[in-house]
Formats: sequence, structure tokens, C-alpha cells
Amino acid sequence: MRTVASRDNPAYKALAKLAASAAERRKRGLTVIEGAHLVRACLDAGHPVAQLFLTRAAAGAEAALAGRARAAAAVIVELADALFDAVSGVESPSGVIAVVATPAGRPVPPGARFCLALEDLQDPGNVGTLLRSAAAAGVEHVLLSPTCAFAWSPKVLRAGQGAHFAVNIVEGADLAAFVAGFAGTSVALCGEAEASLYDADLRGPLALLVGNEGAGLSPVLERAATVRARIPMPGRAESLNAGVAGSVALFEAVRQRGAGQGNRR
Repeated sequence: MRTVASRDNPAYKALAKLAASAAERRKRGLTVIEGAHLVRACLDAGHPVAQLFLTRAAAGAEAALAGRARAAAAVIVELADALFDAVSGVESPSGVIAVVATPAGRPVPPGARFCLALEDLQDPGNVGTLLRSAAAAGVEHVLLSPTCAFAWSPKVLRAGQGAHFAVNIVEGADLAAFVAGFAGTSVALCGEAEASLYDADLRGPLALLVGNEGAGLSPVLERAATVRARIPMPGRAESLNAGVAGSVALFEAVRQRGAGQGNRR
């Protein structure tokens, strides 16, 4: 393990540029993930780590994680605390940062049974929450429209808590074309819909559609769906945010399918 204590070190300068610039990450096809939990989830999924940066304290506490990364051909670098703090994206840095190749989404196969489609979600927290809920619910594929928050941004990664490595994430998706070609039931969550989500049959192949935090789904996508449904709210709240609403719908599907039976194919 080599030690870096200078801001002029080329490896550190490259890391700082990646951490500070979404454009740089997109251009190079790289993602910066912070925290031992996320790095562990990445390795557990069989996704290689290119570089692993650790503070001295983390190098001791996470020796097993560093060993796994090294065995997978990662370059291990010990960073001085001040340098690590300067590139960290959180108030209380964990001492663990990895650079990985941004995973490429796979085409959704015709036999997909459980999909989530997100249209124009702007809040990274909502996108990350829905990815986490999707992974927990057994969703196979998550599709994001071109105007959604970038799935591999640091804020979405933190909110997702490792879910990124448990589902197939397809960014820049043509959601109208996807829904038109989907063989199962597509359910559009709409606050003004007459039908209740709890009356919809969610047991077969399913694509759940969740729209923008303020505007909801576009009229085009609403019309393309086979079912329009709302979540009944007997209380006084005007609405649920997109992350909560989508999560409620995902786990209603889990309930109908039978918890623990699994939905992956």
C-alpha cells in the first residue's frame, strides 16, 4: 500500500477532479463511491474496484475489505486525513473511497417480471430511495428517463445504500417505448386516478411507473399504461413524495405476490 500526503500527487489530483465534477465522472465512465458498506456491496456483486483510498485509521479497521479489493486487482492508496477530508462528500468522512467503472445498464429482456420506471425525478434522495426499495422488493430492472437525476451521483449512491449493485439500472431510457413493448401490466401512479392501487392486480409481470415530484407522470406515459391507480390517503396529507409513493406501490406488489417468494428471473 502506498501513502499519499501531497495534494500534487497525480493519483490524488485525479481523485479530487472526479469527486468534484459530475462531467468528469461521465466523461471517464467512472464512479466515486464512499463508505465501506457501498464498497463491500460493489465487491459482493462482483464489480471490480479500480482504486481504493483509505485513511490510516480505516486501513486498520477495514483491512479485510482492503484485502478483498487488492485480490480483485485494485490499487490501494493510503491518504493523509486532510487530503481525504478534502475530497469526501459527507460531513463525517468514513475513511473509505473507491473509484469504479460506472456499470452499464443491460437491455430489459422480454420476459422481465418486475420493473420500475422513473420519469423526470429530480431529487437524488427520491431516486436513491426508490432504488433501495426496488432492490428490497425484488425488482429486476429500474429504468430512468433522460431527465432523471443521475443514478450514479454521490447523493443517489448514499441514499441507495448499495442497491445500485443489486438491480439493473438503465439510464436514458425511452419509457414510452418500453411501456408500449412491455408484455405485462404497466401501472401508472397518479394522484387523480379513480382506481385504488389496492384493487389492481399486481401479481403478474409488472412495470410500475413513477413520475416527477411536482408534475407527476407525463400525459403520454399515463395514456400508455394499462392501469392508472392512486394510493388512498384517508388522512389530511395532500400527497406523498415520489420516493414514499413508489415504495408503497412496490411493497403492495410484494404483498400480493407473497412475501419471500422472490420475483427475479
